[in-house]
Amino acid sequence: MNTQFTITIAGQDYPQLVNQLAATTNKLGGKWLVSKISRLDQQLVGIIKIEIPAASADQLKQEFNALKELHVRIVENTKPIPPSKREQVTLKVESNDRLGIVNDITHTLDNIGIDITQIENHRVALADLGRTVFFAELSLDMPSEISIEQLVEAVQQVEENMRVEVIS
Repeated sequence: MNTQFTITIAGQDYPQLVNQLAATTNKLGGKWLVSKISRLDQQLVGIIKIEIPAASADQLKQEFNALKELHVRIVENTKPIPPSKREQVTLKVESNDRLGIVNDITHTLDNIGIDITQIENHRVALADLGRTVFFAELSLDMPSEISIEQLVEAVQQVEENMRVEVIS
């Protein structure tokens, strides 16, 4: 019988770290079902969903937790998650940057019942114009009763002149 875990990792990156994690999983008869791993400023963060034989589960936990460079959190998936009956869309946002813009966007989405499944953002300084521009791309899980037009209208209220694009 197999068991599944969701593992989050964060810490100092070093050569072959991702390979080491994958090799450990493979050595114990497991496989990565889904993963998202990012590097930023010599730091690594990630989330990995692993399926592994139940007999190897404790060994996997021990080996991942033995990596002192990483903060590791392991959550057992005890219940299967039913498939979503919601629409998956990508939201792209561009705006003048300001303090609290990420908070305001996420708060607006939460208020209308939209779940964020992934968010990536960055800021670019435009020295010639004397301002900074904010860019974000969000993957959303949207209830069927909310239209794309309602989504765009709600997000555009966050900041004057915000450009919003939705890709279904």
